[in-house]
Amino acid sequence: MSMPGNEGEMHRKRALQRAFTLVELMVVIAIIAILIALFLAVLSRARASASSVACCSNLRQIGVAFQVYANDHGGRLPDPTASEIAWETAVRLPANNVLRCPADEEVFPAVGSSYDWRDTGNPDTTLAGKVLTKARGDAVLAFETLPGWHCKKKMNAVQINGAAMAMDEKDCLADLQSSPLRESAATQESGIQK
Repeated sequence: MSMPGNEGEMHRKRALQRAFTLVELMVVIAIIAILIALFLAVLSRARASASSVACCSNLRQIGVAFQVYANDHGGRLPDPTASEIAWETAVRLPANNVLRCPADEEVFPAVGSSYDWRDTGNPDTTLAGKVLTKARGDAVLAFETLPGWHCKKKMNAVQINGAAMAMDEKDCLADLQSSPLRESAATQESGIQK
C-alpha cells in the first residue's frame, strides 16, 4: 500500500520534469522573435519588389502612350510648352492610376503624377517636340520623379525602346543630361575623334 503523501510528492516531481524551465521558455520566445523579425524583413522586401514591378509596369504603359502619341502626330513627341497641354493629358493614358507609383507618398498627392518625362527645357537634351525615330533606343524617356522609392540610389525608368527597369540613379540622371538623339551622339563621337 502506498502512502498518500508519497504519491503527491511523486506527482509533483513528474509535473516538474514535464514543465519548461524559465530559461527554456526564454530561449523559445527568443527564437520565435528572431523568426518573426526574419519573416517581416522578407515580407518588406517582397512588398518593395512588388511595388517596383508595378511601377515599371506603369512606366512601360507610359512609354507605349508616348509611342502612340508620336504615331498620331507625324512621329513627333508632345511639346507641352508649345501646345500648353501637360504631357499627362496629351498622351492619353489608359487609366489615371498609371500615373501613380505605389511607393510614392509625396509627389502624386501634390501634383497628380509620380512620373516625369524627358522634357528637360534644354534643346540639347529634351525630347519635347522631337521625332521619336531619331532618338537612341536606350535613351531614357520617362522616369520616377524622385529616386529611392523602391531601393536606395535606384530609380525606375522606361527607355525609348520600351524597356522599363530599375537604373542606378546616377546613370539615369547622366542620360538625361546627354543628347537623346542618335545623330547627335554620332556627331559628338566624331567630334571627339577629330
